[in-house]
Amino acid sequence: MALAQLPVTIAPRIASFDGSSMRMSSLAGSTPKPRKAVSNIARLLPPVERAYANIRFSILRPKLLSVMDLLLPDAGRILDIGCGFGLFAAYFGQTQPDRRIVGVDPNSRRIEMARHVCHSIGLEGHEFYAGDARDAALEGPFDGAYILDVMHHIPERDQLPMLRRLRDLLAPRGVLVIKDITTEPTFGLEFTRLLDRVMVGWNDPLRYRHHREWGEMLTELGFHVRMVRVPDILPYPHVVIAATKQG
Repeated sequence: MALAQLPVTIAPRIASFDGSSMRMSSLAGSTPKPRKAVSNIARLLPPVERAYANIRFSILRPKLLSVMDLLLPDAGRILDIGCGFGLFAAYFGQTQPDRRIVGVDPNSRRIEMARHVCHSIGLEGHEFYAGDARDAALEGPFDGAYILDVMHHIPERDQLPMLRRLRDLLAPRGVLVIKDITTEPTFGLEFTRLLDRVMVGWNDPLRYRHHREWGEMLTELGFHVRMVRVPDILPYPHVVIAATKQG
């Protein structure tokens, strides 16, 4: 589905990176029972991971998840970068059962949890691999890919090569969905930076970019780019980017 056709209420206007915009309408009913899908996942995790999952899903609220759900292909192989416990693989697998999600994460324990969660929910055909997405042995082509709040944790020197690799793994007309944090307003960025530091420590690299900068990088790589700023109750400066591979 092209982003121009995407119905949404949480962001009244959507803009391409060159500044054009278009009206969008109601999203109601597009994602089947999102809260049920979330609870199906959380109940399968150990207490600490369950608490993390509930926090993660409270940040990526159902309407925000529904936007990303509509942007991803309804079927086919979809790559999940930084899949962790398989939270979003299990979520997007429940909303569209014809998806076959391939997740990669450097933490082998999380990969085992992802396999357990998806198997317990009855999602067959998903695959999970322990490895660094920058050089893991991933075999394309993929019909879609998503990377949720991961790009700003990748060192600056590796961000463009990571996007280039994702482009090369996608089939023609494949869609890359990026959910990340933009750099305005400043208060929202610093609020997010503080929470990121609490989660990952003070030494790990954090490299945020303005959404227009992501758009320029993706356009130079041959993608057709659309993006939407998504307001939240908390001051997270969410942005969702949909990049369609040309050719």
